[in-house]
Amino acid sequence: MAVEPRIEDVPIQRSHPDLPQDTLLGEVTIVPVPRVIEMYSVSERELDQISVASTSFAVHLVFFGITFGASLAFLISLLAAELSNRMFALVWGLFVLTLATIYFGVQANRSYHDASRGVRTIKRESNKA
Repeated sequence: MAVEPRIEDVPIQRSHPDLPQDTLLGEVTIVPVPRVIEMYSVSERELDQISVASTSFAVHLVFFGITFGASLAFLISLLAAELSNRMFALVWGLFVLTLATIYFGVQANRSYHDASRGVRTIKRESNKA
């Protein structure tokens, strides 16, 4: 059922009550834009699948950003300063953070594709009916 946009003919006040009467506010132009809203039937299992995938995507993306930033900080520290006695620990720290960055990046990518796959499945099954 299509719904037509409607704008009621209520005069727009040109001044604000706190401003002097001779002060005018800017012109307002209202342009109705027609839209189409598509609704899909979603089962509880599908909704849970999408929400879990979206949540894990956000968590993995946050940890990816943290470990990537920490890896860059360690790398800059290694390149900028001469730390002979702590060099071994910093290199291992950089190695571990790089592995964590790769892990969280891969997991964020997988979560993103799982969520989009769930949405595509819902759209495809809804178009069959």
